[in-house]
Amino acid sequence: MPPKLQDLPPELLDHIMYFLPASSVLHLMVNRKMRPVCEQYLYRTVELLALPYRSLHLLKAFALRLDLALLAQNLHINFEWCHPGQIASYKLPTLLQPDGLATLSLAKNIRSFGITGVNWLSDPTLAHILEVVRHMNLTYLLTEDWGGIRSDLETSRAVVSNLRAILQSQPQLESLAFSGYRIDAAIANTIEPADVPNLRQFQGRTTLAQAFLHAAPKLNDLNLALGTESRSNTPFPQIWDGHKIRALTTVVFLKYSSSWNSFGSFLESFPNVENLAILAMDWFDDDDLSSYFDSIASHLRTVPLLRKLEIRGVLQSLAKGLDPKPRDLLKFKECYPNLERFVDTEEREWVYTPSGEDGRGFDVRRECLL
Repeated sequence: MPPKLQDLPPELLDHIMYFLPASSVLHLMVNRKMRPVCEQYLYRTVELLALPYRSLHLLKAFALRLDLALLAQNLHINFEWCHPGQIASYKLPTLLQPDGLATLSLAKNIRSFGITGVNWLSDPTLAHILEVVRHMNLTYLLTEDWGGIRSDLETSRAVVSNLRAILQSQPQLESLAFSGYRIDAAIANTIEPADVPNLRQFQGRTTLAQAFLHAAPKLNDLNLALGTESRSNTPFPQIWDGHKIRALTTVVFLKYSSSWNSFGSFLESFPNVENLAILAMDWFDDDDLSSYFDSIASHLRTVPLLRKLEIRGVLQSLAKGLDPKPRDLLKFKECYPNLERFVDTEEREWVYTPSGEDGRGFDVRRECLL
């Protein structure tokens, strides 16, 4: 007699649920034996950054059932109701009064935390959020400003001071995503190595990126795409010391020659990059795709260790329906012998494989859709 699904080991069931949509996992919860395994899977990682009302419902569930709060390890939520100008428009359940933060503190096993909907690093009335986050034990933190904030010196000092307090309370933090905030460079440079002893990845604006590049001794992954909304924000004019960076994400304006003119010199600052992701800030044109690839290839000679290259649109719609030709992809391999993988504008991963009787040639084949 074949075994029933509920008789499988919990570890195997958890792996199976990874391949199922959340709606299917919810249907499995009608089985009493399956319910604990389903809850563990569903509450381990919760992504609600754009959904303040669902974030409220989640915290209500934590208040009613402490066991669910303890399951959460990766929690990204929207705290819009905490904003002084917004709280009146939300109906907080009695369990969550006055703002739901006491309930959030019940989730003691969070390792990855993301918060949006409030300017909690710059607004002194939201200092209680700082206290909750400081008592977490994080390896990943994501935060962004909400609705834009002024970029005066007073705000910069408040944001950096509060950020340093958070960093000093999180010695195991390995990844920080910090978007939106415009920070004065001199104030950003007050961040010290002792604040970020284990930081390996940073995502954010160029001013803070340079500060962390200087301060974080273990930083090897730099993402400059977050918070880059206009041509004036392109990072290329900056001077960098990026010898320790192994993974780099940046943006380029395909149709602006000024962007290309500084792209090559920018990459010279990162000679040891092995994984490079280039995000286009304008529309791809299928007729000119080959010329775009030629332009990119001509500027990559300063990164001889390159093993993986990605070329995508910042928005998926910017690169919809394009079909790169294998001959275009082989150009990159001819220029960079160490290149092993290529991710195209349709988020398809291609792999370079040896060919020919002597194995000195190369073919390229599509391996998977990411």
